[in-house]
Amino acid sequence: AAAAAKNRFLGLIAVPAADGPAGIAVLALLAAVGGFVLNLTPCVLPVIPIKIMTISHHAGESRGRALALGLWMAAGVVAFWAGLGVLAVGVSAFADPSRLFGIWWFTLLIGLLILAMGVGIMGAFQITLPQKVYAVNPKADTAHGSFLFGVMTAVLGLPCFGFVAGALLAGVALMPPAVVVAIFGSIGVGMALPYLVLAARPGLVKRLPRTGPASELVKQMMGLLMLAAAAYFIGSGVLALLSGRGAALPWWAKAMHWWAIGLALLASGVWLAVRTFAITRKPVPRVSFALVAALFAAVGVWAAVNRTDHLRHNFWQPYSPEAMAAALDAGNVVVLDFTAEWCLNCKTLEATVLARDPVRAELLGPGVVPMVADLTSTTAPGWETLRALGQTGIPLLAVFNPAGGEKSPVWMANAYTPGQVLDAIELARESPKAAAALP
Repeated sequence: AAAAAKNRFLGLIAVPAADGPAGIAVLALLAAVGGFVLNLTPCVLPVIPIKIMTISHHAGESRGRALALGLWMAAGVVAFWAGLGVLAVGVSAFADPSRLFGIWWFTLLIGLLILAMGVGIMGAFQITLPQKVYAVNPKADTAHGSFLFGVMTAVLGLPCFGFVAGALLAGVALMPPAVVVAIFGSIGVGMALPYLVLAARPGLVKRLPRTGPASELVKQMMGLLMLAAAAYFIGSGVLALLSGRGAALPWWAKAMHWWAIGLALLASGVWLAVRTFAITRKPVPRVSFALVAALFAAVGVWAAVNRTDHLRHNFWQPYSPEAMAAALDAGNVVVLDFTAEWCLNCKTLEATVLARDPVRAELLGPGVVPMVADLTSTTAPGWETLRALGQTGIPLLAVFNPAGGEKSPVWMANAYTPGQVLDAIELARESPKAAAALP
């Protein structure tokens, strides 16, 4: 449960911890679904039958040879995406991810890049490949040729899904290397799957959907979701800039980018419903996509309202070494939450554990002082305390009692359940000095 609370795919779907096989497997499955969806874009969908006809032509009447050539072609598609994953891993090797997101211009740059990609995929501009790339036409009559055929198939689809690839490079480049490779490789698997299936059963080509309004809708939905991600990073970058310069922001200022995120998700839901009803009159697609649209809209509104409510009724005291020392000297238990505006896992834990009863009631009870170390900026004083505790990343929750002082927490964790937090507070209260301070 603790692991599920910590990790969320796209911030919405709880998954097991990404540092274990189960979490990586779930992320890989979700990424494969995303890769499969990329085949529905206008740049890719029309060429699938052509590629399959080419494979079938070279295989002749042999189904086994057709399947073998299809396997090599699928391997080429996967290799292309795996190469992008290796590139992302190379980016992550240059600095500590937590420190990087605290650099305001870095986070802002990621947001602007994703914004440009989102606007681009919605049709504002196009990615144009050099003509020499289109001139490369490997023959698919051998294993080597089919492999290169698959690589070029992925490359030539870049004008449509290159926007997604660019946004992914920015968004996941700071994840653990195994997770990054799993995500990108699985996208390749999802994208390659139709080629493999159709190579084995060429007759299914006749059942493929055609390009048109539906494939354009796929691109538009991708763009709207990218706008939501862009708002998250841009807002975090601006807050990091202002926080680093000592600006005292009102609570509503910290909620503005969450409303931009919510509006983007709401718009995606409305647009999906409107376009689906315009594209088809079949009741099943209408009902199915109306439910998906309602989910997008509901998540967007919930995220904005929930975050606004948390900021408006914030009961956490800002951390400083002096404030913490004073609270401990008075015999209080201190619950210290290390968080940042750019840390989505932190916000998830705050909303699902710390802001809800019974944990909330305990934090507001006698003898307990909840403190927040906001690490949005690299200049925040909480960074030194985080390093002193032997930690480098967030989220992190630490519970201190008066006997141990600020250097020896009785408990700390990067992911936690309500029961664990309550048990840690109770353990800290067993300190004689803390017990004496209770009324």
